[in-house]
Amino acid sequence: MINAIETGGDGSAVRALIIYSSTPKITQLAQAVAEGLRAASVDVQLMEARTGSDTIVTAPYDLICVGSPVLGLFGGRFAEDVDSSVRRCSRLEGKQAAVFVSGGLFGVGKAQRRLMALLERQGAWVQDFASLSSKSDAAAFGRRLEGVLKKRY
Repeated sequence: MINAIETGGDGSAVRALIIYSSTPKITQLAQAVAEGLRAASVDVQLMEARTGSDTIVTAPYDLICVGSPVLGLFGGRFAEDVDSSVRRCSRLEGKQAAVFVSGGLFGVGKAQRRLMALLERQGAWVQDFASLSSKSDAAAFGRRLEGVLKKRY
């Protein structure tokens, strides 16, 4: 018997793309989120965010997850490499999305809202978000995202 989360509506595997800032802390958290999703039988691809001009095609993915550090003295900003990467994503319209941030004493909520707004302007539906501080938090967040995918199928 195949678990409902293992296949999409057309019988294909459920796939997730995690776009994350290139900082060491966010890289570790993104890998842990991926582990949590894989525990739910989701096929996960990790992509380090970069500035550039190449298009990132999101059509093959059921979930787009984006991670960034919180930047600025009072927070409220997210990494420029993440901003550049999300702006270059095509086919985000109607995609399920999630956001995670880490760091910063102040402005965490503001950074999350700004990152969610960027994704929503691109047409994605942000379904979940988190402020993560440890790999275990990140893995739990990844497992929690299974619920977002179950709603879709």
